[in-house]
Amino acid sequence: MPQKKFLIPIILLQIIPIVIFPLDTISAGLSIFGIVAFVFALLGFGLWRGRSWALSMSIFIQGLNIIIRMMMLFPHALRIDGNGWDISYILMATVSMAISTWFLIRLDKPDVRSLIIA
Repeated sequence: MPQKKFLIPIILLQIIPIVIFPLDTISAGLSIFGIVAFVFALLGFGLWRGRSWALSMSIFIQGLNIIIRMMMLFPHALRIDGNGWDISYILMATVSMAISTWFLIRLDKPDVRSLIIA
């Protein structure tokens, strides 16, 4: 059990790259955060209990986040009014992709896999 404490940051923090958005986007979809938090709570519980579906789903969600952010980066890189770049969106999307990539690499390492699926 002491080795599983190593998983706590991974379990608790993997929601961060999914919910990183500029403030104007967050305020428009504030009602969805409860659903997202519930899904990630179930996912974290599954990871803590050593369920392989939770590991597969975590890897899938982080990979899908990277793909979606890449697809949406160029359409949303310009401001709606057409006057310049939307720096906040570009920065948030890049940070989100970087964090998701780290989680993907970390979740696929043998030491983390052996802790989850034991």
